Amino acid sequence: MTKWWVIGAAAFLGTLLITSITFALLSEETVFEPGTPERAVQDLLRAAEDDDIEAAYAMLSDKLQANCALRNFADRSYRSDDQNIRASLRETKSVDDVTFVTVRVSQYYGDGPFGGSESSRDRRFVLRQEGGEWKFTEYPWPYNWCPESDSE
Repeated sequence: MTKWWVIGAAAFLGTLLITSITFALLSEETVFEPGTPERAVQDLLRAAEDDDIEAAYAMLSDKLQANCALRNFADRSYRSDDQNIRASLRETKSVDDVTFVTVRVSQYYGDGPFGGSESSRDRRFVLRQEGGEWKFTEYPWPYNWCPESDSE
């Protein structure tokens, strides 16, 4: 009798594993509408993943750009190395002319089901419209800060 329980449990776990892998592989990324703060965050995270420093820098507010030269911003550029990112929208909240977009960022490091690790954390992005575009008014993750600009 015990042998059948073990076989049944193994079959159930195998089915669960296959279903989870299939769901993960078939789930598609949500693409937010252009001109929304959620899309601005999505575009920033794509730029970071692609190591597109110029695109990420262009999404900063005029004030942040004035305080941080592109060269210095590039020094703080995101390095993906052997990690993957998955971001999920948690909340969008507006207060006056500022919009806060909270995203759950999960980072996966390493290889395979047993050789990797994961960490998840909520990240808050602060945006405001400038010239009809959503711009970040605080240095956004993964570019949390910028060294002082040199006089150029």
